[in-house]
Amino acid sequence: MTLLEELLGLVAEGGLHSYAELATHLSVTQPLLESMLEDLARLGYVERITGGCDSDCASCPIGGCSIAGQGSLWSLTAKGAIAGAEIVG
Repeated sequence: MTLLEELLGLVAEGGLHSYAELATHLSVTQPLLESMLEDLARLGYVERITGGCDSDCASCPIGGCSIAGQGSLWSLTAKGAIAGAEIVG
């Protein structure tokens, strides 16, 4: 399994993951993790959520979460959810 597939599988398991958590799990740096997420976005598996939490909390699929710090928020696309489910099994 490639690192991109492993990352997609982790995200597909659900919940909220921090960059630090994912980078540690994959044994990569946070800048490399960001690059991997951008690769998954180019392939259509994830998308960057824009607008920030202040305006999007009411419609957030996770609901009730707190996000601290700088960085990006990502979500699976429909294509990513299907591919991730196959990886997770």
